[in-house]
Amino acid sequence: MWISEQILYQLAKLMHQSEAAHSDDMKDALQSEENYAEYRLTRAREITDAAERSGVQLAGEIVLDLGCSDGAISPCYLDAGASEVIGVDIDAEAIQIAKQQPARNGLSFHLSDTDRLPLDDQSVTVIVAYDVFEHVAKPAVLLEECHRVLAPGGQLLIGTWGWHHPFAPHLWSTMPVPWAHVFFSERTLLRTCRRVYHSDWYTPNMHDFDANGERIQNRYLNESIDTDYLNKYLVRDFERAFEASPLDWTLRPQPFGSRLAGWTRPFLKTPWIREFFTAYFWAVLTRPEESFTTTASSPRRESALQPTA
Repeated sequence: MWISEQILYQLAKLMHQSEAAHSDDMKDALQSEENYAEYRLTRAREITDAAERSGVQLAGEIVLDLGCSDGAISPCYLDAGASEVIGVDIDAEAIQIAKQQPARNGLSFHLSDTDRLPLDDQSVTVIVAYDVFEHVAKPAVLLEECHRVLAPGGQLLIGTWGWHHPFAPHLWSTMPVPWAHVFFSERTLLRTCRRVYHSDWYTPNMHDFDANGERIQNRYLNESIDTDYLNKYLVRDFERAFEASPLDWTLRPQPFGSRLAGWTRPFLKTPWIREFFTAYFWAVLTRPEESFTTTASSPRRESALQPTA
C-alpha cells in the first residue's frame, strides 16, 4: 500500500510542479468566488449550444434548471428566450445564494428534497441537468420525477460523464493524475490527496478555506468516495437507467479535445473501451406525447453512438 501511495504522490507532485494540474481556465476559476462564477457562466454557452445541436428548444419554454446550485447559469436560459426558468437544488445554502441575485421576471428558485421535485405534474416543458446526474444517488427515482413534471412531448437534456472519465472523482485541486481512481484503490487515492493537501508545495485554492478565511485541516479523511456524492455510474449504467425509465432517449458521447478527437472518435463506438475515451455526453430524454406499449417493431429508445464533435 505504501509503495502505491508513494508512486501516486510522486506523479501528483510532478504534475503540480509542471503546472499541468489544470487547464488555464480551471486554474483561474479556483482562485476566487468571482472567478468561479465567471467560469460557470462560460459553461452556459456550452449548454445552449448543446441544446441547439440536440434539438432541444429553449425559446418560449418553461425551463427547469435541475441542480441549479447558486443559480449562476439559470438566468442564461431566460436570455436564450425561455418564458420562465425555475431553479431547484437540494443544497439549502446554494438556493439561499441564488435567491439573493437581482430579481428577474420569470425566474425563481426552490429548495428540493432528493426524492421529490417541488413542482406540479406536467408543469414544465424543458428540463436541463448540467453536471448533475453524476451526483444523483438514485437516478431512477429522479428520472421518474422528471417524467412526472414534464408535459407530454417535453424534453430533458442531461450533460454528464461516466466513472471512467480521467477525472471523474472531482478531486480537481489535489489529484491531477488522469485515471488515478481506475489504476489505484480509493483508499490509496484519498490518502494521497490528503498527503498532497498538507504538502508545503501544494497551492491552496478557494475551496480550501472556510467562511472565516481559515485553512480547512480535516480534508480527505475518508478512505472511500461516498456514492451519495458520486454515484460512480459508467456510461452504460446511465444507459440502463434511461432504458428503464418511461422516457424515450438518445445519448451522444463526445470525444476529448479537438487535437485528440480524430483518433479517439472510433473508440466511442466500442463497448467498454468507450468508457475511457468519452470526455462527456449529452442525453436527450423525451416524455412521449401519448402512452403506448412498445413492441419489437416499434422501438422507443436508442443509444446514438454517433459521437458529437
